[in-house]
Amino acid sequence: MTKSKTKKIALLSVMLALVIIFCFVPISFGTVTLALMILPVLVIAQIEDFTTTLILSVLMGVVNEIAWYTTKAGAVLAPVFQNPLVCIVPRILIGVIAWLVTHFGRKWFVKETMAPSAKIAVEQVISAVSAALGVLVNTGFVGLFTVLLFNNQTLSNGTAVSIEYILGWFSINFVIEIISFAILTPPIAFALTKAGFGANKIDKNKILEEKVDNQSEEEE
Repeated sequence: MTKSKTKKIALLSVMLALVIIFCFVPISFGTVTLALMILPVLVIAQIEDFTTTLILSVLMGVVNEIAWYTTKAGAVLAPVFQNPLVCIVPRILIGVIAWLVTHFGRKWFVKETMAPSAKIAVEQVISAVSAALGVLVNTGFVGLFTVLLFNNQTLSNGTAVSIEYILGWFSINFVIEIISFAILTPPIAFALTKAGFGANKIDKNKILEEKVDNQSEEEE
């Protein structure tokens, strides 16, 4: 096994462990619960290939489905999220959309003629947009499938589902998550690439050369 494959497996294992931890031990602030389990997928989408991103996305969906049948089975919306269309499909789309936005964003906006620091800055912006769109797609499809499958129905636990209920349920969490993940994802992805993980490794020598050139120009 090559060194790069070993690193990839190690990174995927760590990210999956974080998904499991964040899924079964959610982070709550009052009435708001931040779905940190999607953060590892958003990060992987920035630095790894499509296959690796898809694998982690599928595993996240499966882990989350298991959680809704076990530790979260008593939650008000458990009957909704126990449906794979609501729970698994949107989770998979997080990784798919985030990877596509990152891949094509870099292809269209990152130029080889750019200075290394400028290239990093553009990639950070793309990473933030990618993370935000990943959250948007997840929330959008969870809401869409919930409306299509459960609107105007009373769940087994007595909860009456309506469009108003769904919008109220999503609104606060959605705004907090889209801002939080757009801020958190870029620096984490950058740190990992700088450490030598992923396919988009940072060329430290070019950055150092650019700094030296800038200092020389200032001295002149």
